[in-house]
Amino acid sequence: MKKFSIVLLFFLLLYSVYFDLKFGTLPSTKAEALPVQAAYSEEETQQAYKEIIVQPGETMLTILERLHNGNLPVSIEVAVADFERLNEGISAHNIKAAHTYRFPHYP
Repeated sequence: MKKFSIVLLFFLLLYSVYFDLKFGTLPSTKAEALPVQAAYSEEETQQAYKEIIVQPGETMLTILERLHNGNLPVSIEVAVADFERLNEGISAHNIKAAHTYRFPHYP
């Protein structure tokens, strides 16, 4: 029974090597690119936001945590990118007190 198992494993190994060499397991570099259609329109991707006046000592992160009850549903990098996209030309790290900014609101 041991010899039969070893022979069976040997043939399985030979078949897998043959299949790998004949057909390959990696995608071909000659494959044509398939057209991609967006699942949503640009209008649907508008970021929801809330305009908030920054108080002294607040940061973008503290305001976002307050908006979401202490639980930010996205990574900090995504939140910073969304903030900077909503407030063109303003860095998330340089917000000023008594100014109004748009803060992203996540569902």
